[in-house]
Amino acid sequence: MKEKLDAATETALCGGILAALLWGIGLSLRGFVLGPHEISWAEWMTQLVSGIGIALLVPPALVRGTAWVMARIDASRRQVPKAS
Repeated sequence: MKEKLDAATETALCGGILAALLWGIGLSLRGFVLGPHEISWAEWMTQLVSGIGIALLVPPALVRGTAWVMARIDASRRQVPKAS
């Protein structure tokens, strides 16, 4: 089970890295289109860092959270005695 969880977490992190790259490229293109006086560096940097952080943290957290919930469901199923 741990190997599957590690593989799923690794896959989710790879997806997050791709999303972070796309976010950075899109945000940079938006900054070039808007021009230098229409967006501040602080606003741009905040959007860049928060977007990349979210893209890298959320997918693995969802995988781990889903695994935790599934483990709790399996544990509760094992505890319930079967009716005869």
